[in-house]
Amino acid sequence: MSRRKVIWTAVFFLALMPAMLAFGAYGAQADEVVVGSKEFTEQIILGQITLMILEENGIPVRDETNLGGTLVLRESQELGDVDICWEYTGTALITHLGYAEAITDPEECYQVVKEEDYERFNLVWLDYAPLNNTYTIMMRQADADELGIVTISDLAEAINEGVEAPEPGNWSFATDHEYSIRDDGYPGLTELYGFHFDSVQIMDLGITYAALRDGNVALAMGFATDGRIDAFGLVNLVDDQYFHPVYNAAPVVRAEVLEQYPEIEDILAPVAELLDDETMSGLNSKVDIEGYEPDEVAEMWLQEHGFIQ
Repeated sequence: MSRRKVIWTAVFFLALMPAMLAFGAYGAQADEVVVGSKEFTEQIILGQITLMILEENGIPVRDETNLGGTLVLRESQELGDVDICWEYTGTALITHLGYAEAITDPEECYQVVKEEDYERFNLVWLDYAPLNNTYTIMMRQADADELGIVTISDLAEAINEGVEAPEPGNWSFATDHEYSIRDDGYPGLTELYGFHFDSVQIMDLGITYAALRDGNVALAMGFATDGRIDAFGLVNLVDDQYFHPVYNAAPVVRAEVLEQYPEIEDILAPVAELLDDETMSGLNSKVDIEGYEPDEVAEMWLQEHGFIQ
């Protein structure tokens, strides 16, 4: 081979190399279903359950769980970087679809978000689970019993009448940043119920439970299915004016991915059916209290119910 041919052959393969590398990195993975989740325990468990059961049924998957907050995950799905994730009906209604008022009937809320998310974003909502991981306002059980506070209206009355606050001595409230600014969060809650806390402390998601348990604040926000509520001696105050929307969880998948793998709907339907509040709280507790990893908890639960070997 002449020196000129050698040079041109080398140039040819160098030119092809990016495409060859791209094919090696992405081409073989083009049919993978990318499973995403938000960054908190329940979401990661649901993501891991989805990964494992899809893979068990022969569907290639890629793990993008623990991706970030609500808006990060949603943007990733709308851009096509995430194919399937679990979302909550109330979150979709208020945050993604821009409704100003909550829908407190689970089926009605589900039907609204199912129809509009498909029409506007080409996202398909599969069967929703009984679990309702709504926002909750928590107190220490002992304090609530002592002060006779059962509902959020009871709390508002106590604060407005100047009842002495429990430890740390003022009506302080712990919340994460997202809840502190959401329309279906702190601003709307205090407006509806007509009260204000003495102080509001913004902290990372999940720390609110320990802050309340340890007496650093008098109340805190949380999620109704979190296993730490019972474990830490906390109690959910009853949302007696139905401020918070329902937050039933459901798998949400991009329509084009469901067209490619229509069996996903049947695979995940029995999973959703079994996930009620008590079950999810127990799974969350396995991670947050007992120290298991989310993938371990997901695998044990799937095996227990015969979904995977």
